[in-house]
Amino acid sequence: MEDGIRQQLIKPVGGFIFPADDFIACEQFGEVPFYIKDWLPQRGKLLLYAPAKSGKSYLANQMARCIGSEEVFLTQPTVRGRVLYLQFELGESVLHDRLLSTGKGYPNVFVGTSFSIKVDTKVGQDQVIRAMEAVKPNVLILDPLYKALNGDENEASDVRKALDFLDKLIEMYNCSIVIIHHAGKDISKRGRGSSVLEDWVDSFIRVTSIPAKDNMPMRIKVLPQFLRHAPLPEEPLEFLFENYEFHPMGAMFTVKEQVGMIMRELARPVSPKEIFDAKIGSNTSVYESIKELIKEGKVTKVERGEYKWISTTPLVKVEANTKT
Repeated sequence: MEDGIRQQLIKPVGGFIFPADDFIACEQFGEVPFYIKDWLPQRGKLLLYAPAKSGKSYLANQMARCIGSEEVFLTQPTVRGRVLYLQFELGESVLHDRLLSTGKGYPNVFVGTSFSIKVDTKVGQDQVIRAMEAVKPNVLILDPLYKALNGDENEASDVRKALDFLDKLIEMYNCSIVIIHHAGKDISKRGRGSSVLEDWVDSFIRVTSIPAKDNMPMRIKVLPQFLRHAPLPEEPLEFLFENYEFHPMGAMFTVKEQVGMIMRELARPVSPKEIFDAKIGSNTSVYESIKELIKEGKVTKVERGEYKWISTTPLVKVEANTKT
């Protein structure tokens, strides 16, 4: 019998049991497929955690858009999927404005807000199941965890009720789940609350903010703390908040592009010293970048040796065409 035909005939016995030899031969159980390469496997679980006001929800919006559009998320290639993003802190008007502000489309993404859904209660679980039935998502994003719990996030038994329900969703809908979570006082402990979260997820992604100086744009560092299916990177990656999404600092943007991002985001006269403080390149490269932006008509020099962004055209278009 040809392998392809043989694999099509493999069926579980007892609902979920496979003969071991057939299980090994079946290609569908081979290499782990990812919605976000290395970070979010299909039928997997990712927890992204950060201190308050570090851009977690912006990252969640960006993650949903990138999976729905099959665009690179931060530096990681994605595979297209339907995404259901449930927000438990922001009202509909605020969420609407945030999505609109990026100027981008959100194909294959469904969003909803609720202040009352609790995934560790029967009523809340029924509400989520109704949403899952309507959307049939490949990826479910819950933002943030503490608002979706009726019980105590520090009590293992309370958190386990929620996680058992999320496991049920994974089996029912063959989906992956992303949890957006707050960091504790010690950010190295992978998020606040019960340690059962550490046992449950496939990936922990830590986000820390870089202290801003003189109203400089928000910057963050992103470093996976645990990846079940990939090696850990040695160093965190830095990202700049521009146009309501995060973009990589360094290799994916030239010094000139980063200078322009800073000037455009501040929307006021900026001194070269302020740009030097961002440590995006040498003093010479920053000055040369400013000169080029002036020649291109995007920047003008104002009094006191300061410079201002004046262009109304997009600063840079990031093409994310890497696919898995």
